[in-house]
Amino acid sequence: MKNTLKQLYYFWLLLLFLIISCQSKESKQIIDIIASKSITENSYNGKWFLVNKKNDIYYYCIDSDRFLEISKNKILDHTAMEDSNFNIDHFKTKGNSTYFYINKNESSYYNLKWIDKNKGILSYQLNSYEPSLFINEKQLKTIENRMCKPKTKSCDFTDHSNKFKFTLEAAEYSNEKLQKNPISAWIIIINKTNSKSQEIHYEPNSWATYSDLPCNSFTIKDFNFDGLEDFAIVWDEGGNGGKLYEYYFQNENGNFYTLDSFPLQHGLLAEDFDFKNKTITTESPIGCCNINVNTYKLNSDKTWEKTNRQEKFNNN
Repeated sequence: MKNTLKQLYYFWLLLLFLIISCQSKESKQIIDIIASKSITENSYNGKWFLVNKKNDIYYYCIDSDRFLEISKNKILDHTAMEDSNFNIDHFKTKGNSTYFYINKNESSYYNLKWIDKNKGILSYQLNSYEPSLFINEKQLKTIENRMCKPKTKSCDFTDHSNKFKFTLEAAEYSNEKLQKNPISAWIIIINKTNSKSQEIHYEPNSWATYSDLPCNSFTIKDFNFDGLEDFAIVWDEGGNGGKLYEYYFQNENGNFYTLDSFPLQHGLLAEDFDFKNKTITTESPIGCCNINVNTYKLNSDKTWEKTNRQEKFNNN
């Protein structure tokens, strides 16, 4: 009888231990689930801005109007056209992705996953649509911020050439509202025959003196006597000697390029040409009474020879 009671005692003791162990394990699992849920939700909460990627470089367009706002129970998707507000019914984590379902039958969802957690960049995808990249507003400084929308401010040089259309177009301004004081611009060249285009980043010596685009300082001529049209655009406002120009030369394929060996590169505008002798002559004042006359002759080996003389200023 004693042995039977003893056996029953140990049996109930073992059963009680197993019940307590199971309860503890179940409680731990519940705690882990709650903690996991909290961590998952909090990692995506906040405001997110659309970012772009080009050649492995991420950048944020400060003129973009697209963003997300994710909270515990809602996702706001803002575009330039409309706002979409969705309630989060539940979510599931599958591998590197977290699916936020907006209905119980899971027919519609958002798929979020980290692309670069250090930079705060994630991939955001609605159902099977093309995914987009977003960055947390607190980490915008980890990538480049730039203007992306082209501005309408430009000047066309359509009638300057029979073969090309040239456009000087501002890309960024220090005062965007008034479109004043450009800080970035492009020269866009379009071949009128085959519509082939080329874009050249226009960067003068300094933008400080420009409140507008220098649309009156663009010249098309054959500066190197090869029968092809070239162009020059102001590079510096200069001083008493006049404006300084940057020269671009056309190659046989119709593309334009700079040439440092050209003697007037970032110098005076070439205006006095002798096509027979292949010379360019420039004049600049010296003091009150003299003129500096430089003559540049193109040799048969494509090198330039410079001669210089000074003349008295003629008041007549």
